[in-house]
Amino acid sequence: MNPFNPEMLILARESRGLTQKGLAENIPPIQQGTVSKLEAGLYTPSEELLGRLAEALDYPPEFFQLSDRVYGFNSAVFFHRKQQSMPDRVLRRLHAFMNLSRIRVSRLLRASELSVKAGFQRIETADYRGGAEEIAQIVRATWQVPMGPLRNVTEAIENAGGVVVRMDFGTRKADAISEWIPGYPPIFLVNSDAGIPGDRLRLTLAHEIAHVIMHRLPNPKMEEEANAFAAELLMPRKQIKASLYGLTIAKLVQLKRIWKVSMAALIHRAHDLGTITDAQRKYLYITMSKKGYRLQEPAGEDVPVERPALLGTLTRMHLDQLGYSFNELKNLLLFRGEADMRSVYLGVGNLKLVG
Repeated sequence: MNPFNPEMLILARESRGLTQKGLAENIPPIQQGTVSKLEAGLYTPSEELLGRLAEALDYPPEFFQLSDRVYGFNSAVFFHRKQQSMPDRVLRRLHAFMNLSRIRVSRLLRASELSVKAGFQRIETADYRGGAEEIAQIVRATWQVPMGPLRNVTEAIENAGGVVVRMDFGTRKADAISEWIPGYPPIFLVNSDAGIPGDRLRLTLAHEIAHVIMHRLPNPKMEEEANAFAAELLMPRKQIKASLYGLTIAKLVQLKRIWKVSMAALIHRAHDLGTITDAQRKYLYITMSKKGYRLQEPAGEDVPVERPALLGTLTRMHLDQLGYSFNELKNLLLFRGEADMRSVYLGVGNLKLVG
């Protein structure tokens, strides 16, 4: 039996959105000081206390003996698409779930023989005169994306060896979080909140692809570079520029159907490529505002939300081909209950990170 790992207690607690005090209140008469000592590695829990911790945090007791590496809050390995006003408590929970996703995905991949292309590679922007835009062109070529619109960003990520996990973040202040740890596939957590449109999620994923490929270390221009990469990945200059002259609201609606990006993104791209002037951009934005399209673009023109398939394929492979029982799969993935595993790993329901 492996020894108790304090980092796993911290991970479990933060994944449930609890403070040390909040956890102690869930397992009376334990005091916050005891939880603090446990997390500091100064105190090893008895078997009885370990069982109570497992019950309070809804993880199997074996979870607290794992030796997998945990990356702490705000580690440089994490990238986000989030608002500045997002509370640290929620962000800690997202970081915890990214750690959990990596641990679980690695177990699924280790136990299966599923073959995926190694399409992700680290690329330094300084090595290319064209910067982020040229790197996006290289990625499209490497991933064998046909000329024109990128049909499905999620599918392209999975075909290239990345993993996309959809879950409800419990807030609209964050769209996605990503990481690429050596020895693991790139992982993208995507907010499945029903109020986030499909075009925004596609742009978010393109932005996160840029981070995991180009930004081994943070730099002051990384958001600007990620935006340039995402624009070229979804709206390549040579293939879209000719259609961005003479823009009207009606034409923007048509282009949205083709390129699966928002009307606002098309206006921004047109301005960057010099097909509209500052005055034309301002006029289009004002017109969209008057029609209410800055808050919600025209009804009936929604871009479908993309659904990941790889996690479901891996879990069903264990059940259908590798002979795992449902309970054995639950144990492999370190779930104590069934709801979370069904929602994320079998595509039934929707895990929501609230609490």
